[in-house]
Amino acid sequence: MLFSTAFVIMACHFKFIGKWFGIGLASTSSWFQNMKDKMKMCTNVIKPMADNSLDVTRTFLTSEGCKQKNNIYTLTNEPGRFHSTSTRSGALKVVTMVETNYDDYAIVHTVKNKSTEPSIVVQLLGRTKVQSPEVIEKFISFCQQQGLTPEKIVIMPESEECTVAVV
Repeated sequence: MLFSTAFVIMACHFKFIGKWFGIGLASTSSWFQNMKDKMKMCTNVIKPMADNSLDVTRTFLTSEGCKQKNNIYTLTNEPGRFHSTSTRSGALKVVTMVETNYDDYAIVHTVKNKSTEPSIVVQLLGRTKVQSPEVIEKFISFCQQQGLTPEKIVIMPESEECTVAVV
C-alpha cells in the first residue's frame, strides 16, 4: 500500500503530540549564554490544532515562579519541519525534527532568522526527565556537528514541575 507524502507527514506529526521535558539545550544566542547557568528543566506540552498546526506550551520555573510561553508550529510540506514566529522578536523560526523515536526522546534543531544574524538552538526533549547516556551523547554530538562548542551546550538540572503559570 502506498501512502501519500501528506499522509506520512501527518502521521509523524501526530506522534509528536504530548508532554516532553526539556533535557538539553544548546544555542549560539548571546541571550542563552547570559542565562544558561540559571536555566532549569522545562515542560513542553504539544497539542494539535484544527488547522494541523501544533500548539507548543513551554512551562518553566523562574525565581518569580512558573512562567509559560506559547508558540504555534505550522506544518510545512517537508516531514519534520515547521515554521514558527518568535514571541519575543517576531523573527521567523524554522524548526526541524532531527531525530526521534517518539516514545522516548527527540532532538530538535531551530534556526531563528533575526534581522542582525541567525541563531541556532538545539533541544533534547524527553518523555521522562532522565535520558540514557547514549541519547545525551547523540545530542551533544549533533550540537558539535552544528558548530556549537561545549560551553554552548547545557544538560538541564531537574526542577520541580510547574503546573500553573504566574500571570
